[in-house]
Amino acid sequence: MNEQMEPNVVYETGQSHLDSEELAGLKITGIKELSDVLPFESKNIAKATVWSEKNQFGSDKIFTEIFIREIHKRMFGDVWQWAGKYRLSNKSMGVEKSLISKELKQLFSNTKFWIESESYNPDEIAIRFMHRLMQLQCFPGGNARHAKLMSDIVIEHILNGEIFTWGESLNDPKLAREKFLDALKKADKGKMDDLLKIARM
Repeated sequence: MNEQMEPNVVYETGQSHLDSEELAGLKITGIKELSDVLPFESKNIAKATVWSEKNQFGSDKIFTEIFIREIHKRMFGDVWQWAGKYRLSNKSMGVEKSLISKELKQLFSNTKFWIESESYNPDEIAIRFMHRLMQLQCFPGGNARHAKLMSDIVIEHILNGEIFTWGESLNDPKLAREKFLDALKKADKGKMDDLLKIARM
């Protein structure tokens, strides 16, 4: 990051906190507030979403660390130098940094089993995958948006379902975010109903 332009950092509830080294990975110059990065990230994410919709992927590709990292890099690579790279520091949320790779492989194995055994309906399989990915917090930032896009890829490319809306019908992004965060807390305790509802709201 340009030394004379250190952004004022204010985090929203549930947002990943970036350390000084991670903040230094910002590629955009002239940023005064960290929130000013959002439009650049949104544009980058839109490009990644279009790319994911135009291509076809099978489970053998999707459930790999290479793909998980590629999607994150496509979503944030225009904005952050660390896009697509696992975090190198421990956070208040997420597994211990050294366990990310191991836990991801376990998640891939679990999700393949759910699909093959039809343990849950398609929506719940994709949402359980998303929820666990959120719990891992693989990257320094952007984990929720990454997990949501990954759930869309799973439901669309593997389970032949419709992508999720994540509270779009509420016409209130702040309220949708609050409901999503509340649903995540309930899902952490094994109660998935609210997360399934907000995903289709």
